Amino acid sequence: MDRKAWFVITLCGIGMAANYWFAHKNQQALEAQRLLAEANKPKVTEVQPAAAGTTPTAPAAALTATTPEVAAKAALPEEKHIITAGSVTYHFTTKGAGVAQAVLAAGDKISLNTAHKKTLEPVGALRREATGLDVVAYKIIEKNDRGITFEGVSPEGITVRKAYQLTDGERSDEHLIKLNITLTNTGATPHKSEEYYLYAGAASSISPDEVLKPSFFWNDAGDASNKDTNYFSGGWFSQEKAEHRASHTRLRYGGVMSRFYATIVSRVTPGGDKPGKIWAKRFLLDHSDDKYALEESGKHDFAIESALSLPPVDLAPGASMTENYEIYLGPKEYHRLNKLEGQRDFIMFYGMFGWISKPLNMIMRWMHDVSGNWGVAIILLTLVIRTVLWPLQSKAQYSMKRMGMLAPKMKELQEKFKDDPAKQQTEVMKLYKEYGVNPVGGCLPMLMQIPIFFGFYSVLQNAAELRGQGWLWVKDLSISDTIYTFNFPFSLPLMGTDFDLNPLPLIMGVTMILQMKLTPQPTTVDKSQKIMFAIMPFFFLFISYNFAAALSLYWSTQNLYAIFQSRIMKLYMKEPTLEKVEHVTKGPPSQNPFFNPMNPNHKEKKTKPKSPKLGG
Repeated sequence: MDRKAWFVITLCGIGMAANYWFAHKNQQALEAQRLLAEANKPKVTEVQPAAAGTTPTAPAAALTATTPEVAAKAALPEEKHIITAGSVTYHFTTKGAGVAQAVLAAGDKISLNTAHKKTLEPVGALRREATGLDVVAYKIIEKNDRGITFEGVSPEGITVRKAYQLTDGERSDEHLIKLNITLTNTGATPHKSEEYYLYAGAASSISPDEVLKPSFFWNDAGDASNKDTNYFSGGWFSQEKAEHRASHTRLRYGGVMSRFYATIVSRVTPGGDKPGKIWAKRFLLDHSDDKYALEESGKHDFAIESALSLPPVDLAPGASMTENYEIYLGPKEYHRLNKLEGQRDFIMFYGMFGWISKPLNMIMRWMHDVSGNWGVAIILLTLVIRTVLWPLQSKAQYSMKRMGMLAPKMKELQEKFKDDPAKQQTEVMKLYKEYGVNPVGGCLPMLMQIPIFFGFYSVLQNAAELRGQGWLWVKDLSISDTIYTFNFPFSLPLMGTDFDLNPLPLIMGVTMILQMKLTPQPTTVDKSQKIMFAIMPFFFLFISYNFAAALSLYWSTQNLYAIFQSRIMKLYMKEPTLEKVEHVTKGPPSQNPFFNPMNPNHKEKKTKPKSPKLGG
C-alpha cells in the first residue's frame, strides 16, 4: 500500500476510536446517574407471601431487624472515645466497635475512612456477611489513653470482644494499632461459619480529577495485587461488576488505598497464614452541590470499600477463638511501611521497575534529610541520575552522529536497490560492517536508561511525602503548580471556561524543544517524521500540563541537564570520523589440542624445518 492508503486507514482508525470513546463516555454518564439514584433511593424490605399451610417467614434482614440484640443496640446510646498517638487521632465508636475515622494532623490534615456525604462503618466492624452490617450491640468495658475494649453478643449467642491497643517497641508506629478479636460460643450447640468479615474501611480521591483512582488490594502468600475503581466498569472483554469476591489460600492482609494513603488490615495471629476471602465494591460520590458538579470528573468520582474474612470459625459450646490483627491507617511511605515488615511495603505497587524505584526512594529521602526540602531533593537526585548516565548518553550521541555521517551512502544504496529490498538490506549491513558502525549503538544506551527514568517517575507519582510540601512558588509538589486561573466568559475547546497557569509544565515544554534542537538527528528521516518530532513537545505539554509539580520539576531538570550535556559535548568532545575499518583475517586454528590462547604461558610452538638426513 502507498502512503495515501495508509493515511486513509489511519484516519478511519482514529474515527472509530473517537466514536467508541464518546459512546463509552455516554454510557458511563448514564451508569453514574443510575448508581447515584439507587444510592439515594430509600430501601424497602419486602416480605414474601407464605405458601398455603405454612407460617409467614420474613427475609433475613427483617428477622435481624426484629432481634432483641438489634433492638437493644438501637436503644443504646452511641459511646465514643478518642485516642491520640503522635500526629494521629483515632475516633472510636460503639456502633460497629471500631475506628470511625483517623485524623492525620501531619501534612495536609486528612481524615481516613470518610466519604463525601456518606456514612461509613468503622474500620474493624465485624460483619456476618460481606455486604451486611455489624449488628452487635457493643458497650465499652475498658478504656484509657492507649487502648479501648468493646464487648457485645451476636444474634447467634456469640460473645464478641474487640480490644484495640496502640503499638510499642521497635516495630511501633503512630499509624499502627493492634486489634484482638475473641469469639466465645455461649450457646448449647456448635457454631461453624466462614462468613465473618472485618470491614477494612473506604478510600476516595482527594480530588475527582486525580489520575490514580482509589483501589483495594490483598496479599496472598506474598503475592500482592490491587484493582482500582475502573476494574468494576468492565471493558471490551469483560462486563460491569457490581462487586468483587475472591477466596485465597493464605490471606495475609487486605485493605483500601487512595493515591497517597492506605488502610491495611493484617492478620498477625501466630501459626502461619490461613485461608481467607476478599470482598470489595465501589460507590459513587455525590458532587451535585460542590465545584465539581458540572465537571466530567465529578460525575464519575467513585470511592471504594473492602472487607476481608476471618479464618473459618468452628466453636464447640463454651469454646473460644482469638484472632490478632494490626491495622495501619496512614500515608503510603515506603520507608515507613518497609520498617513495619509484614510485606506492607508491597502496596506501593511501583510496577515492573520497582527494583529501581525502592532504592531511588531511599536516596531521595536521604537527600531531603540533607537539604531540608523535597523540591531540592528531587533536583539533586535528578542531577545524580543524569551524571551517572552521562557515559551512556555520550555513547548514544556519538553513535547517532556516525549514523548521520553514513546516511548519504545509505541513501545511495536505497536508490540503487530500490526494487530489491533483500539485496538492499544485505548491502546496508555490509556498509555497517565496512565502516564499523553499530545500527543499535544509539538506541541501546537509551534503552538502558528507561528503567531508571520510569522507576523515578513511579516514586514521584506515589510519594505521600510530597503532600503539602512547597518549593519556591510551588505550594504543593503533589499537585500542579497553578499560580493563577483565568476565567473566560466563554468556553474554549478542551479547556472550558477556566485555564490554570502552570509554570513548570511550560518550562518543561520549552526545554524539550531546545533539547530536540540540540540533539543530532539522522539525515534519513523523511518529512513526516520531522513533523512528528516537531509536534512531539507540544503533545507532551498537553498531556502533562496538569501533572504533579514534582513530575514536572523532575522532567524540566533533566531537560536542562541534557541541554547542558549537549553543549559540553559539542565543545569538548572530538567529532567522530567515518573511516573504513580494516578487518584482520584470522589464521587457521591451532593444531595443538592442548593450546589455550587465553593463557599467557601457552605459546604456539612453531615447527622448524628439519635438516635433511644424509645417506641412503
